[in-house]
Amino acid sequence: MSHPQTAPHIGMPSGLPGTGYPAAEPVKRPGLVVAMLAVTVLSALSGALSALLVYVGGKDLADENVRNAVDSDPAAVGLPSGTTAADVKQLTGTAWDGIVTDWQSTMSARATIALVFSVAVLLFALFARTGAVWARVLLSVVAVLAAVFPHMLVLRDAAPAGLYATSLGAIVLGLLAVVLCWLPPVGRYKKALQGR
Repeated sequence: MSHPQTAPHIGMPSGLPGTGYPAAEPVKRPGLVVAMLAVTVLSALSGALSALLVYVGGKDLADENVRNAVDSDPAAVGLPSGTTAADVKQLTGTAWDGIVTDWQSTMSARATIALVFSVAVLLFALFARTGAVWARVLLSVVAVLAAVFPHMLVLRDAAPAGLYATSLGAIVLGLLAVVLCWLPPVGRYKKALQGR
């Protein structure tokens, strides 16, 4: 008996050229794509947690942040060397409250921006799960912008430990997500999906 006309010829490739996926099998999401999605989600969650810490910490967190900044480098905030936060607070209690209130507003504005970036990162990660180039480009741009502003500013501003850790996590994980989304297996996965 003869083979049906649809049977592949022996020695002929049965897969899609250049993708590494056979034509007869469903396309499975590679572990690298799953890792990219997981790292992206963790980056967004870290950024959102950073914003939440600012909102929950309120004026006390702003006060701690200003004290840390003055105590670590008074010259950076326009004070003479050797000046401590306690010195400034004793001399000008009302002025200190004004500085803390202004700084709390600044921190809240940055937290709102961080929250918006976190939502955008999650949204573009959702679209990038299929390897779409446009989604990976937007994910890369938003993740880098989120790393530079506001999280890099938080690291620069002598933030309290919890806020520092979540901002650092958002930066590192966001940049790792950018690297992961441009590795070759993600592009091959997109080609394999298009070939179906």
